[in-house]
Amino acid sequence: MLGTIREFRDDQRGIAMILVAILLPVLIGFALLVIDMSRANSLHNDLQKGADAFALAAAAELDGRSDAFVRADRAIDNLLKNQSRFSTADTHTLVRSDLTVSYLSGIPANDSIALDEGGKDANGVDWKTTDYKLATYAEVTVNPTGFATMFPASFLTGNSASNSMNIGSSAVAGNNGATVCQMVPSFICNPFPGQDLNQIASSGNLLRKSLKLIVGGNNWGPGNIGFLRPKDAHGYGETELATDIAVGRVPECVNTRLIYTQTGTLSNKVTDGFNTRFDMYGNGGGFPSKNDSRWPPAPNVRKGYKTTGSCNSTLQTDTTKFRGLTPDLQFSGQIGNGSWDYEGYVSVNKLSAGLAGFKDANGNAYSNANPPSRYDLYKYEIDHNLVGTASLGGEKGTPTCAPTTGGIDRRLFQAAIVDCSSQAVLDQLKGQSGAVPAMGFASVFLTEAVANGEVRAEIVDINGTLGRGTLANRVRDEVQLYR
Repeated sequence: MLGTIREFRDDQRGIAMILVAILLPVLIGFALLVIDMSRANSLHNDLQKGADAFALAAAAELDGRSDAFVRADRAIDNLLKNQSRFSTADTHTLVRSDLTVSYLSGIPANDSIALDEGGKDANGVDWKTTDYKLATYAEVTVNPTGFATMFPASFLTGNSASNSMNIGSSAVAGNNGATVCQMVPSFICNPFPGQDLNQIASSGNLLRKSLKLIVGGNNWGPGNIGFLRPKDAHGYGETELATDIAVGRVPECVNTRLIYTQTGTLSNKVTDGFNTRFDMYGNGGGFPSKNDSRWPPAPNVRKGYKTTGSCNSTLQTDTTKFRGLTPDLQFSGQIGNGSWDYEGYVSVNKLSAGLAGFKDANGNAYSNANPPSRYDLYKYEIDHNLVGTASLGGEKGTPTCAPTTGGIDRRLFQAAIVDCSSQAVLDQLKGQSGAVPAMGFASVFLTEAVANGEVRAEIVDINGTLGRGTLANRVRDEVQLYR
């Protein structure tokens, strides 16, 4: 009997089965936990990606315009195609009722300060706003959805509810405004008050209207021009401004949220800076020097001038022999009506044969009744080797003074657009310097050499990628995720 007991005590056969029986629930439990964590993480990622996309899309529309909220809501609605998986609703396409959207004027400076779905932070500060001018952030919360675990936690707690949890996500994106880092330091009062700038960008009739841009002084309105300065304006004077105008650069990047203005005057130096684009270097070796490659002339400088030697140009009054791109025939204030003497320009400059193929989008020939934009005509002359054609008086568009020539867009300059109908803006512009928001940016074509305190031009593009695309590579929208 004792031998049998000792044999049973020392017999280790089957011990593995005992260990497996003991550890099997643990191993299965850990496996289920891993699967649950993977499913939960996938669900959260789906929801978070949706929240991020919605917040960025909405924030991109918060540009301070009166329809900003409408466009932001529409942007979210157009993106409601994200699907989430592994929730108690199985595969679910997000709908608007799954989201809580708040528009904020700001966010806590420290990310550790919590922000609830209504825009109120842990310190009790309510950042939510209904003012489209102040809204710069979009907060999107994907409402929590149910998630059922596979791990049977109820066995441990006795509470079946512990087998489920709620998973949600949230994101905050902000719009810092449109930014340009390479442009002439200038602004213009909105030439088309009361009209949608983005619609104007695609309207050929509006864009071919000529402008007489003059410094506003104490009377600012559509078509007035002013200049920009660095935020810290110390040491930024006439020479620095004129140099930056000649080069086509700003001393620091310009953002629509706040531009820093310097009203000043259209001084001789500033005028000379603009006119480098027309191969005009009246000061010889001084500023602006014709030998400085930072400010070359455009490849087409036809301007109605007579040139003697290589650098001496004089405006001619005999327009039957010398004719530049003349302004519109009629003006309302400083804005033209879009009609100008195209046929006279073609005749004087003997371009009839060369412009035979120059037609509008419908295949119609241009005429005084159907004039082109001056910018399109300028480019056509360059692209079709017409710049060297001499006018009846002998003027050619080929630069002769400077040793180098700039690119086709050298006669373009970029300007911030300011709403000068706003009293708050006017109050800032009455001083020599101020700080005002911008409505956007315009690409402006110099139609004539600057003279007599006027910059004569026509608008080519407004805001980013619209219109002819001349701002596409210059304007960037500063939209980013913050939370």
